[in-house]
Amino acid sequence: FIESEMIHKLVNLFILILLFTFAGCETSEVRVRALPVPVAEQPTANLPGQLHQRNWTGSLGQGSCVHASLVNHLRWLNEFELGERWRSTYSDGEWDSRLRDRLDSAGVEYSYTLKADPRFLDWASATRRGAILWWKPSHCCTFVGWVERDGQQFAAILDNNYPGRFELTPREQFIRLWAGYGGFALTVLND
Repeated sequence: FIESEMIHKLVNLFILILLFTFAGCETSEVRVRALPVPVAEQPTANLPGQLHQRNWTGSLGQGSCVHASLVNHLRWLNEFELGERWRSTYSDGEWDSRLRDRLDSAGVEYSYTLKADPRFLDWASATRRGAILWWKPSHCCTFVGWVERDGQQFAAILDNNYPGRFELTPREQFIRLWAGYGGFALTVLND
């Protein structure tokens, strides 16, 4: 009983000391200096050049542009393991419905359009996701966002036949041509 009373008194004394220690502490004014807002990165899905995947020839002798574009897209989304697994599993030509079936089988969530809807690319650029899309005759590339230059908006495209650089096409021309190539675009839903 005496020990517990002594412990109780010591705890009370400790609490009292803490109260006196922090009572009346002056709060000093915090001074902050706002940093300038950084310039927005362009293109918004700016995959570093050393990570650009080059198109490869599959076992049937066909190019693997859809898969190479998807690997670029997955690398941008920090899904390196999935991208490498995809690259080692799939090659040769691909079409949109089979690609979606394969993504479904792999448990990959995605969104897509078949109608060349520019709002889809606006969203893919605004959310910094990018997308893969049909671009050029019988070819798939990676859309890496809209770029502003001299008051004009351009589509920035990473063509897996020419890694290391981005191709720019004026927005209206790009949308018209994209629709002519089928209007398909797909983006993986990932943070």
